[in-house]
Amino acid sequence: MSREIAESLTEYFQNLLDSEGFNKGKISWDDSASTSDLIFKVEGRGYLLVADADDPDFVRVLFPNFWSLDSDNEFAAALQAISIVNGRCKGVKVYANSKNDNIIATVEFLIDSANPQIKSGMFIRYIRMLNNAAEEFAKVMREFADQ
Repeated sequence: MSREIAESLTEYFQNLLDSEGFNKGKISWDDSASTSDLIFKVEGRGYLLVADADDPDFVRVLFPNFWSLDSDNEFAAALQAISIVNGRCKGVKVYANSKNDNIIATVEFLIDSANPQIKSGMFIRYIRMLNNAAEEFAKVMREFADQ
């Protein structure tokens, strides 16, 4: 996929957010990853939508760094919590970032990049799914801390 198609896809989602009264965010191009990235906020929380120039119909929405990991013990607990949350929550992947110092949640889906169409309610549901996974992760980590 070309850069233009990836940017067009992120512009589609930017317009969708704007039409629903949300912060439409900012689009940037990431040369190293060959992605068009839309950084936006919904209800005060920051998200990142990624359209990959090498995969025209694949979109990833991330809720990055919602839980920091400050110790090896917390990292070990987080690995257990990730497994629990990934089993409990629909359509969301939770994982540690590449430095293993923060937790990220993602929703990934396919869309026709030549004619992108998604109901705004469905897109907002993806955001709510990310929030639910983050809240579930926090709940499990608090339960571990109480033990």
